[in-house]
Amino acid sequence: MNKKDDWQQVIREVHLFGGARAINNIEPFAHILPNTTDGKLARVKLEGFGSLFEKIKKLRIGIIGCDFYTNTIEIKGISPPQWRTKSLVGSGWPCTDQGMKWSFIAHSAFKQKNALFCDVASRISHQLMACEWRLRQLSESYNDQLNSRLKDSNYKDGERFANGYTSLCYLAFQAFLVDACILRDYLSEFYWIAKFQKEAEQRVTTLGGLMRKWKQAIPNDRAARELKASADKGNWLFELGAFRDLVVHSAPLAHADRTLFAVCRSFDMPQGRELPGIKLPIPNNPSEISGGRSSGRYFEDPELNFARFTNALEDSANARDALEYAHISMQLIGALAETISSTSPFKPEIPTFSKKDIIGDIKIIEDI
Repeated sequence: MNKKDDWQQVIREVHLFGGARAINNIEPFAHILPNTTDGKLARVKLEGFGSLFEKIKKLRIGIIGCDFYTNTIEIKGISPPQWRTKSLVGSGWPCTDQGMKWSFIAHSAFKQKNALFCDVASRISHQLMACEWRLRQLSESYNDQLNSRLKDSNYKDGERFANGYTSLCYLAFQAFLVDACILRDYLSEFYWIAKFQKEAEQRVTTLGGLMRKWKQAIPNDRAARELKASADKGNWLFELGAFRDLVVHSAPLAHADRTLFAVCRSFDMPQGRELPGIKLPIPNNPSEISGGRSSGRYFEDPELNFARFTNALEDSANARDALEYAHISMQLIGALAETISSTSPFKPEIPTFSKKDIIGDIKIIEDI
């Protein structure tokens, strides 16, 4: 649909892989930033308001999420933008939807005076939103790192480097890991109280505690099977926990094993042009690194392990990227939250208000 009234009054800033951005003001175009490597500004034409993400997908640059600026409070920076993590496969916002769904479960439990379920569901809702914001912070760190490298006039595809923003990028990634594993444990706690709290003498509040309960056998329901399979060695939830344990119990990620640097990368664009981006490599074997440090193997050759440049990660091209890893992990943990929600004895209920619920007068304050 190409109608003037199809355009909504919202500014959208789409976060892309590598720290790049697509800016859509209230107009049928989106500008891709930064400029291409040959100094050109890429622009995408939109047929309608709803075509933005499909048009960007055709550029084959992954979408992390989007900031929505819907009023002057957000535009002026008085209030943060409305951030949503983009689905990898569909057109919706599953992580944001899960955050709201769990708040509705908490509301339902509160109405039925069940404080325990209300508390855990509220924490899950909060933590889903916290993880989404951590992902945005990581994306913003990438953007800072990319812009700093371009301003340095020393951008070269495939080149490794480190500056003041590099450690901040890895710090943002570590913050995401910690909050994601807090959410993992909250989901495990909710499953336990939904299924076994009436039968058990004590609560289970972590995934590790749940796995210890299941050493002999696991329940034969979908949520339990999904949790157990995901937490098995080699699967995504196990690896997420291994990354978290590495940075919490062993060493900062950028120096836990091979020294990690930022890497300049380029994305192919139409007409043979390239869009600059950044890659933050992460190791493929976090549990092995933790094992090497705890056993002492890491310290057997101090000349190698503590030489900053000779110990650099050699194959950064085949290493995974921190932002892309965090994005896929957010999708997976959002899907797990959806599965665990099916065990809730309280159906999600949207809060409603009537006059008797309101104390005092209601005042409508005009937009600033």
